[in-house]
Amino acid sequence: MGNSLFNVVQYGGEATASKGTAVAATKIWPGQFPKIGSDSKPAFIQEQLGVRASTRRVKVYEKLYTNSLSAAHGTFQQLLFPLSCGLKGSVTASEQTSGQADYLWDFTPSLTSANNPESATIELGDDVQFWEVEYCMFDKLSLSGNIPQDGGDAPVSVEAGFFGRQLTATTKTGSLSLPSGEFMNAKLARLYVDTAWSGIGGTELSNLLRGFQLEILTGVHPDFTGSAATYFNSHKEGEISAMLTITLEAGSSINTILGLQQAGTFRAARLEINGAQIGSGGTHNFTFDIGGYFEQVDPISDEDRTDNLSTFALRSSYDTTGAKLIQAKVKTNTNAWK
Repeated sequence: MGNSLFNVVQYGGEATASKGTAVAATKIWPGQFPKIGSDSKPAFIQEQLGVRASTRRVKVYEKLYTNSLSAAHGTFQQLLFPLSCGLKGSVTASEQTSGQADYLWDFTPSLTSANNPESATIELGDDVQFWEVEYCMFDKLSLSGNIPQDGGDAPVSVEAGFFGRQLTATTKTGSLSLPSGEFMNAKLARLYVDTAWSGIGGTELSNLLRGFQLEILTGVHPDFTGSAATYFNSHKEGEISAMLTITLEAGSSINTILGLQQAGTFRAARLEINGAQIGSGGTHNFTFDIGGYFEQVDPISDEDRTDNLSTFALRSSYDTTGAKLIQAKVKTNTNAWK
């Protein structure tokens, strides 16, 4: 019988020119172990059989494996995997301070040309049984954090939804090192809201942020066409979108945001999460910029120890003046995601 203490998820980056060719894992995903389901859904064939039953056989027509990777206490380094295999591939990280390994990754996707996201083989299982899924790519990435009022934990959780070709029994790749990483701290998150892309990051809503949830839809999806296999043949890139939901302490600032929502006024927002310094260089950092319109504004959405809280959601929308939709950058101490 398998033991949950030995559950593990690990992955390896596939060659760009050979997506779908399974490779051995090179890294371990630190976080929670997902439920493992099947890659197949049999169709129960309905027939008139002359008996009190309507089916006697099934047929599996296609295979597709879907799941998600999660980490209740996410690290900056973990973001590189889903962003590389979902939003933008072949990103070359650039060292910001010579000799300090403070590498900046720019995952800002092109809105007019291919972003060529990469693919990976994901391995998962326990001490008894193990499987691999090739051609894995991420179609959704979510980050969320709340700032407790009792001096407690303030992690930033990560959940990354992926799809892959098929689930195949395999032998676990062994001798991989357990990863280290810089944990993201929601208490060190900062929010900026500006009138245009040209001034993004200039106006901070200081001493108000209580919580946030960021959801990115990468637009990457499997492409099924007629072939010799029941799994998908390739992938396509579709619409990119994002939603930033923010909880603030209620006050005059939310009245301003409500007015912007009522008037349908564009705004550009920045969510920035900072971490520890890397050597004597820059700090670990995740910066996400989004331009769009406020879809929902609740001036009083909740209360905490008699303090009223407000919630608003900014939905991404293309801005013709700035010619932008979203920007995503990670600074951390590694220049390799795989």
